[in-house]
Amino acid sequence: MKQGSYFQILVIIILCLSCKDRYYPGINAPGTGYLVVEGTLNAGNTATSLLLSRTAAVNGGKGITPELNASVAVEGNDNSVKQLIMNAPGNYQNTLELSANNLYRVRIKTSDGKEYLSDFVPVKKTPEIDSIGWKQNEKGMQLYVNTHDPANSTVYYRWDFDETWEINSYYHSSLIYDSASPDADKAGVRPRIFPKEDVFYCWKYGRSSNIYIGNSAKLTSDVIFQQPLNQIPAGDERLSVKYSILLRQYAMDKAAYEFYDLMKKNTESIGDIFGPLPSELRGNIHCTSDPGEPVIGYISATAPTQKRVFISRPDRWPFQQFCETKFVIQNRDSTREAFSSGVFIPIENTTREPRTDGYSASSASCIDCTARGGNLQKPSYWP
Repeated sequence: MKQGSYFQILVIIILCLSCKDRYYPGINAPGTGYLVVEGTLNAGNTATSLLLSRTAAVNGGKGITPELNASVAVEGNDNSVKQLIMNAPGNYQNTLELSANNLYRVRIKTSDGKEYLSDFVPVKKTPEIDSIGWKQNEKGMQLYVNTHDPANSTVYYRWDFDETWEINSYYHSSLIYDSASPDADKAGVRPRIFPKEDVFYCWKYGRSSNIYIGNSAKLTSDVIFQQPLNQIPAGDERLSVKYSILLRQYAMDKAAYEFYDLMKKNTESIGDIFGPLPSELRGNIHCTSDPGEPVIGYISATAPTQKRVFISRPDRWPFQQFCETKFVIQNRDSTREAFSSGVFIPIENTTREPRTDGYSASSASCIDCTARGGNLQKPSYWP
């Protein structure tokens, strides 16, 4: 789940988009903001991560504030206790061994002395994901998920995902400007060392930031069919070469579903005068030090299931890079001016009439995929 993404719902209460005068709602929040708790207790063999932060003020807030140096413990009704350790600002993590026969809750003690406690929740069993599909339409590529529970006991589902995509440069450069190298020519350009200095292939990463939920409550069987996930806009670079999604599926109870459904409406459906009004989020976490203090978040426990798929670039996918080459004369002054700043990169040796030696070159974003935010390290799971 993306840090401080949709849980920071209080910052969107500015509804007066059609008003002439600025409006500040009267929210009696503490100076530090309300506590926000994100995450799910993971009963599987992967770590549980809970993200603790504070809401920002509506008028001129300074953004997300991680909750630092808190004590976070997961307690079972069998008297078991497991501490979560802060491994990054506001992120508390550990691997839990949760039994399906027990109930669990989270106890948080913040550095200002306040204590927060969630309700006990059961460990829900999550069915396997049947498949992840996709359909190309005029808006781009729509991904969806199919799943079912033969026991008809899940009913309420949530999904999040990590995504990876490959990007390629427009030009494949065989040269590099390295005027200090003994292997450089008279103008300071030498051959690239492959694969060490190859900058044609890169990978980029993302995480889901919206809320994806679904339910089968009105169906006679517990089946989720073509539940929409993310829509990749037409021409997006994520499908310029190859795209992968690692989808995680979580089983929820009805109360958790209603919380996420309300949060989805508060964060994604407000923005015009015809949209729904924001509603107060009341989860299952309470401030025991001050029972009147709201806490934003909902604790549930499950063993999520996951599935990864790869999608190759579709036919007629309208991704474009606007790249051009220029000619750089083979002399020190010309190459220093063109290449020393890194704005342009040589591609290959070439000759321009009348018999002038030089190099074809283009901008870094057209040659070096790291200039577009890519990572040169190929993921271990990439085909």
